[in-house]
Amino acid sequence: MTKQAYWKKRIGQWERSGQSQRAFCAKRVLALSTFQWWRAKLRRSEARQAATPFLPLELSAPTGMGAGLAAIDIELRSKTRVRLEGEAALRAVEAVVARIR
Repeated sequence: MTKQAYWKKRIGQWERSGQSQRAFCAKRVLALSTFQWWRAKLRRSEARQAATPFLPLELSAPTGMGAGLAAIDIELRSKTRVRLEGEAALRAVEAVVARIR
């Protein structure tokens, strides 16, 4: 078992235990500082893995009502939605393109 797997297992046990970190570590003779270091390291690692890469945007000319009105709809994983229209949408695209150049 790797160190990472060992600490992931221990942290999972702690999460299910209902105990404070201090009590959990004391009962198992684990160094609290080491436990906290591994917990932070694993959380950072999981956050990096969960990060969604850029998704392609499909651009097309608007049709029907509101033709000529540029709009960008963004939906986050939390189901929060953001809609940018007109000049705000164009400025947002310009800013993103400038940033990645």
